[in-house]
Amino acid sequence: MRVGRVFCRALAFAFLALTLALGISGTFVHAVQSPPFPFPPTFPVNTLDFRISTSTTLIRIQPDQSDALVVWVDLYCPNSTTTIKCDSTVLQTINLQISGCPGGAFCILDRQQVNVPPFSEASSNLFIYTFSTSPIAPTLMTVTGTDQFGHSHSASFGVVACYCAP
Repeated sequence: MRVGRVFCRALAFAFLALTLALGISGTFVHAVQSPPFPFPPTFPVNTLDFRISTSTTLIRIQPDQSDALVVWVDLYCPNSTTTIKCDSTVLQTINLQISGCPGGAFCILDRQQVNVPPFSEASSNLFIYTFSTSPIAPTLMTVTGTDQFGHSHSASFGVVACYCAP
């Protein structure tokens, strides 16, 4: 009978020691990993997205003339913890559309679809041709890009056709 009590006490002591060890180590691990990381990890680790921008915010065109700007698209990983832009090997395809072309003008992108490789950026030129010899009211144009993951972003700029001083 005495052996049974000793065995039960030893078992209870071992269980208590194990519980304390796990509790302490769990607290330590939680303090080191703050904020907690998801388990199991999801891949890709970075949420892939992109940014779109234009080389200027206003185009001034003389009536019956043309002008152009560059539309820049680069990768963006909002939850990346590295110093590089995006540590992914995914080639993103961005479809570009323009809206707000002023009346009396013709607007066209030289590339309506751009491929953005990792660690790089892509561009497309937007050309605006005016066919009116009279000034055109200021207009806000927008270039919108949509990638294969469903992300959509846009960049806007002003267009005015006038007899303006440069």
